[in-house]
Amino acid sequence: MKLVFLLFLMSLVGMMWGRSRFLKIYAQESAHLIRSRITGGQLAEAILQKKEISGVTIRKGIGLTPDFYDPATRCISLAPQHLLGSTFSALAIASLQAGKAIQHHEGHKPLLWRVGAIQWSVYIAPLLALMGLISAVIAGKTIFPVVLGLWTIIALWNLLTIPTEIDAGIRARRVLAELRPFRDLDERVGVERVIGAASTAYIDGISVLGSWLSRFLPGKQQDENRQSKHPLKKR
Repeated sequence: MKLVFLLFLMSLVGMMWGRSRFLKIYAQESAHLIRSRITGGQLAEAILQKKEISGVTIRKGIGLTPDFYDPATRCISLAPQHLLGSTFSALAIASLQAGKAIQHHEGHKPLLWRVGAIQWSVYIAPLLALMGLISAVIAGKTIFPVVLGLWTIIALWNLLTIPTEIDAGIRARRVLAELRPFRDLDERVGVERVIGAASTAYIDGISVLGSWLSRFLPGKQQDENRQSKHPLKKR
């Protein structure tokens, strides 16, 4: 029991560190706009075109955490501020999701393993929450260790799948180096800082899980048409 609790605390600390680091860098770079005014949706589209990836749609996401790539539908979902925004942070989030589309296109199986685990978490999370509530109410000594153990497994799994997020960022940066959408070093470094921080922001798995759950919320999701003209093609 002590070992399980220790592992849970370690994963919790890792979650808090990754989240706070991402939020700090995200806020800093959200204050800066790229001079070309290319949007996140346009940059994601340019990345896909550079890799000659077709059949991937880019749409406006909904929910609290709407940024994700869905391999099942081959769809990149972006929050409105990331889809239509031109901040360094918007471009970074869009690029990272495009990097996941590249992973899928190139057969990077860990992406599918991570997605499978997230889908599995969708079903087990409500059950764990209910079990935790019951444990708190009746102070059950039998239920609590089980709940804690299962949450620890989920948290540790997300720690182990961080390399998948990092790999998506690396693939995106490689394409950005070929596209050369940045006009100076500050723009490139600013976007890459957010990409790196975002890769460790999903340690807790809550953001990714929320993205999947948001697909079932009521409301309309409008697919964004691919744009044949954008700032990158004018240069």
